[in-house]
Parts: sequence; structure tokens; C-alpha cells
Amino acid sequence: MLKSLAVAGTIALSALAMSSGADAKTRVGIYFGVPFYDYQAGPGWRYSEGYGWYDYGRYGEFGKRNRGRFISCNEARRLVDRSGYNAVRTVECGAPTYTFRAINRNGKRVTVYVNARSGAVWRG
Repeated sequence: MLKSLAVAGTIALSALAMSSGADAKTRVGIYFGVPFYDYQAGPGWRYSEGYGWYDYGRYGEFGKRNRGRFISCNEARRLVDRSGYNAVRTVECGAPTYTFRAINRNGKRVTVYVNARSGAVWRG
């Protein structure tokens, strides 16, 4: 068992050593927070230089001028409404997270949170 494992490891290492490194033609960008796309996926989307297209209605302004700024409670409430929730009611609007109660698409009452800085919406 140990001998066969050692032989398999030796074969794998030699295969890695013999493989030629191919030049990567694909550019990969990793962003945390706002998702960006190479195309305009819908009306109301905006282009941010160096990043791509993003949903302005959901995430608001993007860029250096937005850093350190919190979205207003009314903006956050609109984001929850645009995310498909009905009868949105404000529970708490204290940064860094705003809390709302709303009715989801299935008719159930849920708690919804909004990040005051990025505008990200998630259900609790």
C-alpha cells in the first residue's frame, strides 16, 4: 500500500515537472461587494471604468466618492422594494445595517437587512 502510494506520488510529481506552462489568455478579476459584468444586463445599469457594468438601482453610486458615505434609510427601503419584497416597513435605520420587515414573493413575512455602505440586500 505504502509502496504503491509512493509510486503514484512520484508519477504525479514527474508529470507536473514535465508539463509546460501555458500562457493564460483569460483575465480574471475578483471583486467583493458589487458584482460587475462585461455587458449591460438591463436598463438602469451603469458602467464603471476599470470594473464593468453594474446594477445602479440596486447598488447606487460606485467609486471613490462613495467611500465612507452611508445610503439613506429611504434609499435602503427602495432597494428592498426593488428586490421583490412587498409592504416594506422600517424596523431600524442605524448604520452599519438597516433592518426592515417585508412580505416575500411567497406571501410570508420576513426580516430583510441592507448594508448601509454598499447597499447589499439579504434576508434574515
